[in-house]
Parts: sequence; C-alpha cells; structure tokens
Amino acid sequence: MPRRCLIVGLDCIGPEILRIDVSCNLPNLHCLVERGVAGPLKSTVPPITVPAWTSMLTGRDPGELGVYGFRNRRSFAYGDLVYASSSVRHPRVWDYVGKAGGHSIVVGVPQTWPPPPINGVLVSGFEALKRGKEGTAFTWPEAVSGEVKAITDEYIFDVEDFRNCPRELVLRQIYEMTGKRFRLMEHFLTTRPWDFAILCEIGSDRVHHCFWSHHDPTHPRHDAASPYRAAIRQYYEFLDDGLNRLVAAAGEDAAVLVVSDHGAQPMYGGVCINDVLREHGWLYLKDAPRTQVPLAPEMVDWRKTRAWGDGGYYGRIFLNIEGREPCGTIPAKCRDDARHELSALLAKVQLDGKGLLENEVVWPENAYRRVLGIAPDLLVFFGGLKWRSIGSVGHERNWLAGNDTGVDEANHSSWGFYTLSAAGCPNGIRRPASILDIAPTVLSLMGLKVPSDLLGRNLMADLRTIS
Repeated sequence: MPRRCLIVGLDCIGPEILRIDVSCNLPNLHCLVERGVAGPLKSTVPPITVPAWTSMLTGRDPGELGVYGFRNRRSFAYGDLVYASSSVRHPRVWDYVGKAGGHSIVVGVPQTWPPPPINGVLVSGFEALKRGKEGTAFTWPEAVSGEVKAITDEYIFDVEDFRNCPRELVLRQIYEMTGKRFRLMEHFLTTRPWDFAILCEIGSDRVHHCFWSHHDPTHPRHDAASPYRAAIRQYYEFLDDGLNRLVAAAGEDAAVLVVSDHGAQPMYGGVCINDVLREHGWLYLKDAPRTQVPLAPEMVDWRKTRAWGDGGYYGRIFLNIEGREPCGTIPAKCRDDARHELSALLAKVQLDGKGLLENEVVWPENAYRRVLGIAPDLLVFFGGLKWRSIGSVGHERNWLAGNDTGVDEANHSSWGFYTLSAAGCPNGIRRPASILDIAPTVLSLMGLKVPSDLLGRNLMADLRTIS
C-alpha cells in the first residue's frame, strides 16, 4: 500500500486538549497539531464509547449499526437485553485493509470481543474484562495471547469496578493499564508487518469519570485544594510520552491520527427518569420500593404502563406498544401521538426543589439515515448532557447529585478532537470534522477505494482544496 496509517485513540478527551496554552506539558501532541490538521470532532448521537468507536471505523451512524449503547434490546420482551460487544455487521477499516492484502494491528478497540478474525493481530477491547471468562480467547489469532501476557506481565483490559474503588487505587490501576497497553502496541509496531494500526485507550475515560471535579474549576463540586487536582493533567502528560514512543515506532512514513470518540464535561447530577414517568402516569409499579433498586420487569404493572426508561449517559425511552411488547397498552397507530406527548413532557422536567431542566428529545428516525435493530422510541439528552439518566427507582426525589452506580464526576459531551499528520497535509490547519469522516479519510490515505455509501467525507480531499 502507498502509505501506512497509525491511529491513537484516547477515549473521552475533548478539543480543549488541542490548546497550546492548556495547563499541561504536551509537546508531542502539540507537535502533531502544528504540523498537520486538527480540530473538534463531532461525535455520534449518542456520544458514548459504544457505538462511537465503531461508527468512526465503519463510517456508519448508530442507527445503521443498530447499536444505541453498551446494552441493547434483543427482542421486544421486557428486559431482554444483549451486550453490543460482538454485534458489528459492517466492515471496519481493518477489514478493507485485509481485503486488499494488507496487515493490521488492533489493540483495545471497543466491540472487538470475542476477537474477530483479521489479517494481522488483534487484542480485544475493555468488554473482555466483564464478558470474558478465564481461558476465553481475547486475541486473534488465539496463540498471540501468550505473547501479550509475556510483554505486559498480564494484560489489563479495564479498571475493574472503578466507580466504587478507593481513588488512589483507581489512579494506580489506570497508569498500570495504560502503560501496559502502550508497551504492547510499541512491541507490535516494531516486530510485526503492518499497514494499518490502531490503539484505543480507555484509561482517559476512567480518569475523567473519577477525577473531573478535582480537575475542572467549573465543576459544582470543585475543590481547589484537592490532593487530586493535578491527577488528570499528569495523566495527560503520561499519555503524551506514550504517544511519542508510538509515533517513533511507526516511522516517518506513516500517517498519524490522534482521535477521541467524545469529550467530557462536569456532571451536575442525574434525572431519575423512571420516577419522572411514574409521577406523570406513564409507568406503574406493583409495589412502591422503599429503597433505591434497579428497575426490573417483574416490578412493573405492564397492563397499566405506557413507557419506561433506561439509565446511562442519556435517557432511552421505550413505549409499551400493543402487538409489539407482550402486554402493550398503546395502540400501534397511536405511537407517534404518544411520542409527541412524551416529548413535550420530557423537554422540560421540573426537578424537585432544583428548578426546571431543559432537555433535548430526539426521535431516532430524525437522527439516523436508517434505524436498524430495536432503537429506543425516544432519546433524551438532559441539560445539555450535564445530567445523566438514572434508571433505578425508589428515590426520595426525582434527581440525584451523582450516579446511582457509584462515583461519577463527568458526563460526556458531543465534541471530541482529532489531529492528522501526513505527507501532503497542509500545516497548522484548524477545522472541525465529524467522527464519520475518519474511516473514508484513512482509506484514502492508504490508497484504498472509499465505498460510496459511507456517511463521512474524505478530509484529505477537502485539505487539497484548501492548500
């Protein structure tokens, strides 16, 4: 192939990291910024790890992927959810590379467990920690697992139960995990044939969720005297040093992209979506819970219920439709009427003792080119994504100051970042791009044909026009 391409993916980092005056010493990242093109990278709807990375690498939006979060409805039965780790049905960049006879190195990319076959080597993403079992394959080919363990002295997929561990332990494990992943990638780059290579680091997401209030002065719980006030800045500097080693290992002829799937921002709290639905007569429980508990299908009086919600970084609302759900209450012909009514209700939510929260309510068919799989009937983004969705019930009020599953200091934002440095790329260009632009751009950089049905645009073609 005419050019090799390396992607370094840093989960959950926003465009603020591109500023030269940022309070971090990031010489290697900023060198790439100055010698190429960089800018904010618009994430998917919703802006979450799964499916954002897969959208980036396929050029398909979440609706076309049929993936709306880490867990998705498998059928219309209540509570029938399936993890999205292995549900990719469209070719990713490395599949196009392999079809053309090229070799790829893939490390840590979400939705790669169980490990899919590729022409090259692959180490599964963070899902392997929770979904895998002792002895289950986590590499392709399987024989590579021994090499991975030897190079890293036991590979780490993710920080286990990071929301509920002591902060110092979480921070120590994030560094250990990231160090091992970068060391493994450097080893692969220098010992294996490759044309395309990608590393995704989940540690940046974990450090944000655990330490954002210590880092961001705009956070409502910020403590300027916190012993962890420099935790995120110092971790960024650690990443920058690792980036330098990977760029050196890739060689001067390689095109280099540094990308993130979405950004981070202060999390003000969480909206107890199912309590809101109960309050307004959309959701009925058989018995009122006395303490906070996750909503389970057996708790719900389905013959009265019209809608229920799921927790997460955004709200997923499902209607109880006749002929679709087992005990549907809304006639199918009235689905849109119900969505209009519920959209108006959720667009402005009165928080108990907190004031009015204005939200964005999205219909899937208005957000995606196609809507495949079983999508939520409505997607709700609370308070500009500064508020998450709380799925549990039994709260004293309809909002929480934090997350019901443990420590959480940050919610996602819709803008990540990218840098692209390659021969033929003009220097010092700043421009926004879409996460869907990455796949066609990489294929173009590598001299491969870009499928006409991909959603994004080839940034190199735009840059040639500029230059």
